[in-house]
Amino acid sequence: MVTNFNWGPSGDLKKVLRDLSFRYWLQKKVAHELKVGRKEAHLTQVQVADALNICQSTVSKYEAGKVSPDLTLLLSFCYLYGWTFEEFLLRLNIRTKGRF
Repeated sequence: MVTNFNWGPSGDLKKVLRDLSFRYWLQKKVAHELKVGRKEAHLTQVQVADALNICQSTVSKYEAGKVSPDLTLLLSFCYLYGWTFEEFLLRLNIRTKGRF
């Protein structure tokens, strides 16, 4: 049983909140690009679901940003939409603050 729980300095909490904010932004950005990609490919959610062997409601949740697809499924979306994974990452326009 845990009796002592230490959140640590307030700076740690700020870092966690920043991380959560970035994750939320990224999830919404991925959702937007998946929807745009589907429309550019002239596909319906049903067609995408059939091609990827998932439910149409799952495609809808991905495009709404309610759920994030895993890496394998992201690669499948890229293949279906005619993108390389690198092109998909470029569409997200993530800045790396000079790390790469």
